[in-house]
Amino acid sequence: MRETLLGNDLIEIEKQIWLLLQQSVKTAKSPFHQAYVATISNNFPEQRTVVLRNINIEEKKLRFHTDIRSEKIEHLNHNSSLSWLFYDAELKLQLRIYTKAEIHYNDEIADMAWNNSRLASRMCYTTKAKSGSIIAEPEVIDVNQKDVESELLDFARKNFCVVESKAFAMDFVFLNAKGNKRGYFDYSTEDFHWRQI
Repeated sequence: MRETLLGNDLIEIEKQIWLLLQQSVKTAKSPFHQAYVATISNNFPEQRTVVLRNINIEEKKLRFHTDIRSEKIEHLNHNSSLSWLFYDAELKLQLRIYTKAEIHYNDEIADMAWNNSRLASRMCYTTKAKSGSIIAEPEVIDVNQKDVESELLDFARKNFCVVESKAFAMDFVFLNAKGNKRGYFDYSTEDFHWRQI
């Protein structure tokens, strides 16, 4: 990847970035496995960390899983704009991906994601209070338990959803002693160009 970034072929760089993102879905240690996403609430950005769960290179779509009760879902229901931020410290590569989000809840996409998720991941959706609620003390969930009542998993499933977002632009910054670079990919116009850092 570094050799590609050292070159000046924006089409090849863009292609390799998406392949790197796709590989990061399955590799928990990959720097791009986790990302920051920002939504808009009352004209102010709200950020949080999510796990990259799926990439569709052809359609330029990215997915993460979340609780339907979370504030980010409320934000997306009012404004579907969602930006992603990735950083690879070894490559010194920053990606910002600008998208429009769609929420999948109780549909085929959500069902498939739920069925493919590990029990430990499912347990994260068993909290009684919604994310961000004021509570008397932390509600500790043992995500490693093995014998879980079906009623609890049914409750968790009702809280689970998938956010799928379609990229309309991507900005990358590559820092290197041989020369820093910044490129921009506009998917609405298919215009790829260099930008000053």
